[in-house]
Amino acid sequence: MMEIPDVIKGILILIFVFVPIEKVLSIHHQKLFREGWFTDICYYFSGYFIGHGTTKLLIVFVLLSQKSIPIMSQFVCQQPLVLQVIAAIFIGDLCFYFVHRLLHTVPWLWRFHSIHHSSTHIDWLATVRVHPFEQILTKACQMIPLYFLGFSSEALAIYIVFSSAIAFFIHANIRVKFPILKWIIATPEFHSWHHDRYPQKSAQNLAVQLPILDYIFGTLYMPENKQPKQYGTKLNTTTNYFNHLIYPFKNWVVLNRKN
Repeated sequence: MMEIPDVIKGILILIFVFVPIEKVLSIHHQKLFREGWFTDICYYFSGYFIGHGTTKLLIVFVLLSQKSIPIMSQFVCQQPLVLQVIAAIFIGDLCFYFVHRLLHTVPWLWRFHSIHHSSTHIDWLATVRVHPFEQILTKACQMIPLYFLGFSSEALAIYIVFSSAIAFFIHANIRVKFPILKWIIATPEFHSWHHDRYPQKSAQNLAVQLPILDYIFGTLYMPENKQPKQYGTKLNTTTNYFNHLIYPFKNWVVLNRKN
């Protein structure tokens, strides 16, 4: 019997986990096959292979560089696994926070990141709507420091699984209340405000795992008993996958012509 590829197993697990939960605990009532669902399916499959390919290239890069921080590497790998995982989550999200901030403040980077914000429906599937350039950039900025610091392969594996799981969780269209936990771990309530249609809100809640980072850097926005009324951007981004891929570059061409 032919074995089911991991990429298919992954999408099936996500469907069986999130579709029933979103049906029962949904914040916004929306169709299962909502606008842009096929585009996001394309992103899932392309993102799967881009993500795996990027990870392998980063590992090769670090191995060839012979780990430039040997003293730190020895110290880190000797720590208990639990401590390594906690440290990896903090360092990884700290790196992501600053890259994410640049994606919102640097105009040419926003052209790529605006693709992720173009979805007018936020659910588990919207997680994967990320331009390949952004996916490679953010993964490299998160993983390279962790590889160089010498975290064990077990700690990195747990970190990668945790990061993927929480990414789908915070985009899920579910109403869950975590009175205390929401200040410690990112939740759908926390991240939904990042996808608010209004620009001043989308530059808030830039962490994807640890809200404490937004609190420290003054970008936390989480009003009580409220939800964003509208998602998406004002940019003219269609739901066509291939149009998404060329959209940032089309913007460059238009700007260069004007100049």
